[in-house]
Amino acid sequence: MKLAVPAIVSAALFALSCAAADVSHHAPVKVILDSDMIEDYDDMGAISILHALADAGECEILATVSCTRDNGSVAAIEICNAYYGRPDIPVGCSKLPSAVKGAPGGHRKFLDLQKKYPGKFKYANSEQAPDAVEVYRRALAAQPDGSVVICSLGFLSNMRALLESKGDDISPLDGKSLVAKKVKKWVAMACFYPEGHEYNSDGDAVSSKIALRDWPTPIVITDFQYGRHLYAGRAIVESDIENSPVKDVFKADLAPREAINPRSWDQLAGHPSWDESAVLIAVRGEETYFALENGFYEMLDDHGHDIWRYDPKSPSCRVLQKTPRTEVGKIIDELMLRKPKTPWGKR
Repeated sequence: MKLAVPAIVSAALFALSCAAADVSHHAPVKVILDSDMIEDYDDMGAISILHALADAGECEILATVSCTRDNGSVAAIEICNAYYGRPDIPVGCSKLPSAVKGAPGGHRKFLDLQKKYPGKFKYANSEQAPDAVEVYRRALAAQPDGSVVICSLGFLSNMRALLESKGDDISPLDGKSLVAKKVKKWVAMACFYPEGHEYNSDGDAVSSKIALRDWPTPIVITDFQYGRHLYAGRAIVESDIENSPVKDVFKADLAPREAINPRSWDQLAGHPSWDESAVLIAVRGEETYFALENGFYEMLDDHGHDIWRYDPKSPSCRVLQKTPRTEVGKIIDELMLRKPKTPWGKR
């Protein structure tokens, strides 16, 4: 039995979302999305709300790349891009030897998308896709100075590889200089506060250390602590939406209502929304729904141990709660429930 979200609830969520972010006087934010799309599925929620925001004219998606290798991550990204009518968005995959690779058990839901949506992707295995560094360099070189927001939802392999890239026929600038010239800020879902280990930071720990240390523009971190109790996704699972890769992925893993208890990972409202929070920050700004603490994350070793260094003079920051998480979760749900303007079409 499919449970439709009542129209009055959808209308209320839509009003809340619009009231929270008046974008009528702002040019679309230019975004490059970097996702692992390997086990957890908040990546799919994040890319879906990025497309919804693009449909609303709030952002322009320059590229969508994977930081993982030898799996179906790029195809999952392509399928989502095609569902929202943007099949031509450039995609790529990390070629860094240290990048996380393979298809663990939790990756099955992403591979299943290839069976359900044949013909909606080019790269069944991410290894077939272009080098993410080349995709980054082409996208950045073509944009005005200081205009691009990079939003990373997974391991930091591509960030390191981009910084270490050399000048080429795309741009004479090396990677660090190109980032300094073209990137406004990097929004990252990573790190554990006040210190410890976090999945995205741990996966390619040496790259995390290099990227966080050498990045030349402000970094906005939404860390494990912020997203852990920010829930969304139940609404789309219980909606009447059909043939949606976003719904398919959430439905495959979200714990059923009867399995929820105070200690369960998922809750009645849905799944922890680490990655969705990063997209909201990237597009609508870090001060729209979040309080900020200036400082930076430092990796203490080559094994993923991080520590937060408070520094009021730092241009970088981590986010904390301002708008109640329950309200931010409703905003995420409303965006995920928006149907594409041209589903499976071409703009």
